[in-house]
Amino acid sequence: MRNFVVALDGPAGSGKSSISKLVAKELGFTHIDTGAMYRAVTLEALRRKIDLEDENAYHFLNETTIVYEENIIYLNGEDVSEQIRSNEVTKNVSTCCKFAYVRELMVTYQRESAKRGKVLMDGRDIGTVVLPDADLKVFLTATPEERAKRRCAELKAKGQDATYEVVLEDIKLRDYKDSHREIAPLRQAEDAIPLDTTHLTMDEVANRIIDLINERLGSMEDFKMEDLNLPKKLRVKDQVKGTVVTVTDKTIYLDIHNFTEGTMHLDHYTKDKSVESFKELVHVGDEIECEVAKINEENIYLSRLNQLSKLSFQKVLEANEKEESIEVMVTKVIPNKGYNVNFEGNTLFMPLSQAPAEVKVKDKLEVRVIEVNEARKNAIVSRRVIEREAYAKAKQEELDAIEVGQSLTGTVVKVEKFGLFIRFNYNQGLLRINQLAHTFTNDIHAVAKVGDTMEVKVLSKDNGKLVLSRKALLDTPYEAYAKTVTVGQTVKGKVVNKLPFGLLIELDKDVKGLLHQSEYSHNPNDNFNAFVIIGDEVECAILSLDPAKEKISLSRKALMDNPWKRVTAKHGDSVDIKVTEVLDNGLKVEALGVDGFVPANEALTESQNGSVKDYFHVGDEAQAEIIDIRPQEWRLKLSIKKIATKEERKSFEKYLEEEDATFTLGDVYKDVLKK
Repeated sequence: MRNFVVALDGPAGSGKSSISKLVAKELGFTHIDTGAMYRAVTLEALRRKIDLEDENAYHFLNETTIVYEENIIYLNGEDVSEQIRSNEVTKNVSTCCKFAYVRELMVTYQRESAKRGKVLMDGRDIGTVVLPDADLKVFLTATPEERAKRRCAELKAKGQDATYEVVLEDIKLRDYKDSHREIAPLRQAEDAIPLDTTHLTMDEVANRIIDLINERLGSMEDFKMEDLNLPKKLRVKDQVKGTVVTVTDKTIYLDIHNFTEGTMHLDHYTKDKSVESFKELVHVGDEIECEVAKINEENIYLSRLNQLSKLSFQKVLEANEKEESIEVMVTKVIPNKGYNVNFEGNTLFMPLSQAPAEVKVKDKLEVRVIEVNEARKNAIVSRRVIEREAYAKAKQEELDAIEVGQSLTGTVVKVEKFGLFIRFNYNQGLLRINQLAHTFTNDIHAVAKVGDTMEVKVLSKDNGKLVLSRKALLDTPYEAYAKTVTVGQTVKGKVVNKLPFGLLIELDKDVKGLLHQSEYSHNPNDNFNAFVIIGDEVECAILSLDPAKEKISLSRKALMDNPWKRVTAKHGDSVDIKVTEVLDNGLKVEALGVDGFVPANEALTESQNGSVKDYFHVGDEAQAEIIDIRPQEWRLKLSIKKIATKEERKSFEKYLEEEDATFTLGDVYKDVLKK
């Protein structure tokens, strides 16, 4: 017999390899697992530690042998059937098989392998690229969740660790890579028969494929038909074509080239109960395809109802081909399996997995055809496909309407250590823990739980992923504090740091202000470092607030009296002083309500010997002359000596009161000389 090739395609985890082995064994076909060949390439690439993204690095295949024989894959002569199923190989196989150089080598080998009689080859591009002329093409599929369950079970059976969530994400990523790669992407061939395995056992799937293969093989067998002379002896259900010769309200008569004309009543022409007459519906000369419903000695009764079902099934085929929806009515509930639905006389099947949540008999539903068996005139339909498409459309529309910077209210659907997942109507975004509030928390569960509603701000939506922030909508500690105080207000705070140029004062939790050294005191000579320690409480006035920049300026001297504002004296003025402290180098004194200083050399006259401590004590009062005054620097320097010197001069001036007086030494010492 001629070669017969079956191409079996489908995404990762749909059961291609396992089912292919069953079918091949049952029918005596040669099974070729192309996925195993690509896995072998990936295993060798990993062993050689090449850059998997560099196509030129795969030239090692020129010196590599890969043989698939009797369900065993040999890599350079080594049986690697187990090694190629590791998680590492699974994660990287999509990367390795996306390059043209790798695929060309593998496809050449696969096509040569398909020339060996009856062959069943499975993979992801067999029907579209490797064997586009295959005699039968089947496209297996299943939901990602079901495929993840199968994969986990397979790995655990082999003693490997497997986490359902991780495997599910790997499968989704694998599907995306396979269907979006530039070279030979995963897709269903136009002439492939789709088969959803989600709710089918492996044996059920294998039996369906076996039936498809047997039907296709049977239709290809050569046969001869004998030419028969008309009129043909008709039997019930024979197909005939007749020409209308007579039309009445309820009956038409057709020439069918037999011993008598065929008779067709109105209820065998249409199922539409609203039609009451053939007139204006059928005309003499019209040709009608129908079948024999009943034969007696006098009449041949005809019916068009089965033809209507065939025509409506043709609509099913067209709807499947064009991916269009049809309207059906639920006619029967099949427990634990699904529903029978009617489409213009054809009974179709809707599995539970493809049905909406609530379905009742006589419900009318818009569905999509997902699998057709033309030979058996049956089909599988899905409501879920339409719902998923509607959901995807609504999700995309919602995503398109969301703008960066927009505020949204969503619901917490998942709490992780690193953040919260917030769902809106159709989309969800990630709110990381550092975006919850301006103050960090280690226990995210203390902040939110599943079901909480939360207003958030959209920070970004790159690649359809929403990054959210709650913190962006909350006042910063500085903004919150700024609402409770005003510029000029007196506040208290604790010294938390001493800087070279001032003090850092904690005014509230996570709120600090700067008390600059110039604002510590009116006296520029005050050394705040000597007077203040960490932890001291300081009372200050707020000079300025800038919450946006998180800056608060404080002043201590604004709360203090500045006695120098009242000082109006100037250099040379004579003032009263009071000694407050006696030092080796001079006297600290109080004058004009401020502190002043009399240097030692300005405290004693030339006739006074010794130190200032010999002549002055705390509390002594005297007069002094201002010899240096600088109000901005709080500096007052005085001289007692200048006042004393002036007083001494006055005691001699009495001898000089007469302008013309003349004195000689004899006048001065005349009394002495007399003696």
